[in-house]
Amino acid sequence: MDELKHQVMINQFVLTAGCAADQAKQLLQAAHWQFETALSAFFQETNIPYGHHHQMEPWRKRETILY
Repeated sequence: MDELKHQVMINQFVLTAGCAADQAKQLLQAAHWQFETALSAFFQETNIPYGHHHQMEPWRKRETILY
C-alpha cells in the first residue's frame, strides 16, 4: 500500500513542480515523504542563481523587472 501511495505522491509532485519523476522521488524520500517539505526544497534549489548551492553575496541584489 505504501508503494502505491508513494507513486501517487511522485506523480503529483511531477505535475506540481514540473520536474522528472526520479528527482521527485529523491526529494520526497529525503523529506520522509512529506510533500510540502519536498516541494519547498525543490523550489529553494531551483531559485538559486546559476544552479550554485551557495548564498548570494549580501551586497548583490537581484534586479527587479517590472512589466
